[in-house]
Amino acid sequence: MQRQRRTFQPCLLPAVVALAAVVSLATPAAVAASRSDSLAILQEQYREASAQFSADMRALADFCRQHGYEEDAERIRQRAVPFAEQTLDVDDLPRHKQPDLPQGIPPVELEWRSKLKKYQTEYADKLYLLARRALADGHSSFAFRLIREVAFQHPDHRMARKALGYLPGEDGWATPYENTMQRRGHVWDDRFGWLPRAHLARYQNGERFYGNGWISAEKEAAIRSDFRKAWVVRTEHYEIHTNHSLERGVELSVALEDFHRFFVREFAGFFNSPEQIKALLDPGSGNSRHTDKRHVIHYYRTRGEFITSLKPKQANVELCNGLYLPNDRTAYFYHDPENVEANMDTLFHEVTHQLFGESTRSVNLVGQDAHFWIIEGIACYLESFEREDGRLEAGDPGHIRMYWARRRVVEEDYLIPFDRFASLGMREFQAPGDLEALQRYYSQAAGMAHFYMHYDDGRYRDALILHLSQIYSPDRRVRGTAQGMDQLTGVPYKELERQYREHVAAFPE
Repeated sequence: MQRQRRTFQPCLLPAVVALAAVVSLATPAAVAASRSDSLAILQEQYREASAQFSADMRALADFCRQHGYEEDAERIRQRAVPFAEQTLDVDDLPRHKQPDLPQGIPPVELEWRSKLKKYQTEYADKLYLLARRALADGHSSFAFRLIREVAFQHPDHRMARKALGYLPGEDGWATPYENTMQRRGHVWDDRFGWLPRAHLARYQNGERFYGNGWISAEKEAAIRSDFRKAWVVRTEHYEIHTNHSLERGVELSVALEDFHRFFVREFAGFFNSPEQIKALLDPGSGNSRHTDKRHVIHYYRTRGEFITSLKPKQANVELCNGLYLPNDRTAYFYHDPENVEANMDTLFHEVTHQLFGESTRSVNLVGQDAHFWIIEGIACYLESFEREDGRLEAGDPGHIRMYWARRRVVEEDYLIPFDRFASLGMREFQAPGDLEALQRYYSQAAGMAHFYMHYDDGRYRDALILHLSQIYSPDRRVRGTAQGMDQLTGVPYKELERQYREHVAAFPE
């Protein structure tokens, strides 16, 4: 989807975020090469298994068509499409457990339905074992991509569901928080969030429960316009305070939960060491991802309220469209009715900092002496997060960030050599001399993050995760000796620059 083109006014604030160590510490070049080789082997094994499954699906689709099951044949043939190209709701797993095969169906239908279930179950089991081997070799991102496909093909695969944050519930699969609310007799409403079942009808009729009794929706809105009495919307991972409206708070909570699910899926290594991930997939272990501690969001009704509230805490807040303050453990935003899309881009940018920063108890200064580009680059990249047709994705090459990344290189022939860009610490990056130079820094950082995430089908993605894990390590010595992407990929910066130019040149104009 092509976004509106706009310039970016960066928020000139100190770096935030700190992150738990997630993978092996400093890795010699030889070890990096060995990891690359093991990943190539695993990817080849995946391609072989996927090719066989696709062939089985096509053959089964032909069988169905020959016997008059045209619609079923088309659905089965869709399963033969490579997972990365699927147009089905691959991120929206069914909440109910899959039913058993119907009783009394014709023998031909029983035959193809049995084969379909067998093929999907066997393929899912192969991928799950492959995922475990990938984790053992330190390829967390690849492993979790496999886990997603396991759950897509076999929605009731217990360990895949567990790894994705679901537990068996009363009516099927639910998150731990959803299970808790259901046990308390609450129901989810898309407008009002979690409510006691007995309250739902009255809310739908315009009443609101406040204090110890019922009042009109209009009266509640007047009371809660004071941010000290704001609505509070709680979900699995977030606690949103807003004086805009309950409905907007619920909308944000749904978007943020999707963003969190995507973030953990794509950047699993950020939050789990290899040992923790292995424990997550161990049938004997508990669900280690659930926590009662939520990320706090303050969302103001107007920009004026945002500035007034934050001015005592942060200088130059007028320059910001949103920010995360690590000492508060809170991300702050305001509603912009004139540009809701940009509003959400800012939200995902700052919440990225928040997720990193609150993955550990301490707040560590990162990127002080070098490699600061990726701290802002990865947050800019995640501004492109989208939820569309059941899919959660980031990296749209038509996003405004990518438009400017391409323009700098292709039209302006502007590119800071990668070795010099990587040498910039926080102060050098944030104070290059003028706003135009800073905007160019942000453009290149966003483009480089996209490059390392997507080039050649994600060839450098795990190396980038390792790079980030060193930069955000709670161990100061590790942060101080973080390796560059040239070392971690085994590719000289000059060659990476050539590949980067090729990569961004392919973005839409």
